[in-house]
Amino acid sequence: MKSKRPLRSKQKPYMTVLKVILVVLTLIYPVFMTMMTGAGIIHNKSSYGEEITSLGVQLIISGAVITAGAVLCLFRKSLPNLIAAVLSAAGCGVCMRALVKLVKHAKDAGWTGFSRYEGVPVSDMYKTRVGPVIAPVLLTILIAAIQYFSYDAYEERRLRKKRRQDKENAPAPSILDD
Repeated sequence: MKSKRPLRSKQKPYMTVLKVILVVLTLIYPVFMTMMTGAGIIHNKSSYGEEITSLGVQLIISGAVITAGAVLCLFRKSLPNLIAAVLSAAGCGVCMRALVKLVKHAKDAGWTGFSRYEGVPVSDMYKTRVGPVIAPVLLTILIAAIQYFSYDAYEERRLRKKRRQDKENAPAPSILDD
């Protein structure tokens, strides 16, 4: 007889609030700021060169990976939560690497803004727009850890292990027709 899947308890209100904040922060930083910065660099690739254009591609990829991690974190299953934390951390690493190189190049080249940003160093604009991508990454890792180590997830893993062991230890079917 197959046992019924345990019912998960209702999600805590603080987790719902954290997930809403995560969605908003993910839409703002990895999607709009990071990916759009990368798209702008790629759009103007003729004036930047191949190295800076590759940094734009890295920003777009890292924003997409961080966003995928945040989406996986919305689920309450164990495996997606593990994948979410790894994806977010990896995406953040790629993003920060590209940001550091981009800021260094902008400082060395002496780029400054124009129009309403006249006189503002472009390197500072990159830091203030792309740097806060760390917030949704840390929130993704926090939510994933809370969900992975929750009592419900622990009980589900324990029951799955018990069912697997019971299946392995079940008596073998008779090979003789008795």
